[in-house]
This record gives sequence, structure tokens and C-alpha cells, in this order.
Amino acid sequence: MSDSPQYPGGYQQPEEPEPQGGYVRPTESEQAPRRAAPRPEPRPGEHEPPVAAERFRRTTPARSKVIPVERSRGFWRLATGTVFYVMIVGGMADYVDPGVRIAAHLGFWLLIGLAFLVATARERRHDWAPRPRWPWIAAALGGAVTAEVLIVVLGSPAIIIGGVVLLALGSFFLMLVG
Repeated sequence: MSDSPQYPGGYQQPEEPEPQGGYVRPTESEQAPRRAAPRPEPRPGEHEPPVAAERFRRTTPARSKVIPVERSRGFWRLATGTVFYVMIVGGMADYVDPGVRIAAHLGFWLLIGLAFLVATARERRHDWAPRPRWPWIAAALGGAVTAEVLIVVLGSPAIIIGGVVLLALGSFFLMLVG
């Protein structure tokens, strides 16, 4: 049975009088403010038992703890960026002027150099041990040389097809790993 003030419905009429609509002044007993019973104060000799939460109070605030910055693991971003660069420059080689390829190589080297400077600045800022520097040079020179060799040996259409197959395999692997 519900405790709601609604009438049960049906054909029966309520026995008590219908409530009046609108504002009705409260009675004198309802107007008096209700005060909570005062808590008894402990006597000087008595000891209050500790509240359960006080036993688990933190000794140091959470905001004062410094969370160390973690270093990235490996050179996956560098390798992935280099592979994408080889696919893009190799795929567009037959369709643009050689000057555009030269500008793409220079832009790639500039981005690799900028990423290298950012990585070394983070090493200094967070006091990490220096990482090997050869992957940056290998990516910059190896990406450009690989792109040019694939252009001469295979041609742009084969590089485009190989890039699509490589992207499909990579996305399949990422879907498996999650």
C-alpha cells in the first residue's frame, strides 16, 4: 500500500473533507521553529571515542605529492612517422615536380630535428638518462633514402598499393590489440 496523499481512485468518494487549494496559514504549533536537541558536552575527565574516519586520515595532502612524468617507451612514433613519410612521398613522386619532393625531404628533416630538440629538452627538464641519438639520424636519412630508392625501383603506383596494404595490416593489428 502506498503512503502517498493521493486518493485510491475508482468510484469510492473519500470520507474526509477535500483539502483546500492555495495557501493556508499554518497553525501555531507548525509555526514554532524546531530545534535539534543539544548534544551533551563531554566532561573534562571523559574521553570521547575517536570517530571511525579519523583513524584513516591522511598525513600528507594529496595535492602536495608530485607525480613523476613517465618517459615514453621506445621510438614507435618516430618509426611510424617515418613509414608514413615514405608512403606519402613515394606515392606522390610520379605526380609532382622533383622540387616538391626536395621540399618534402627538407620539411621532413626539419620536423625530425624539431622532435629531437623537444625530446632532448624533456630529458633535461625531467632529469632522465639520455637516450641514444642514432634513431633520429637513421629516421631522417633512412626515410629520405628509402623513399627515393622505392621510387626508382618500384614506382609510385606500387608504393601506393604497398602503403594501402601496410595500412590495412596495421589497422588490423591495432584492432586485435585494442
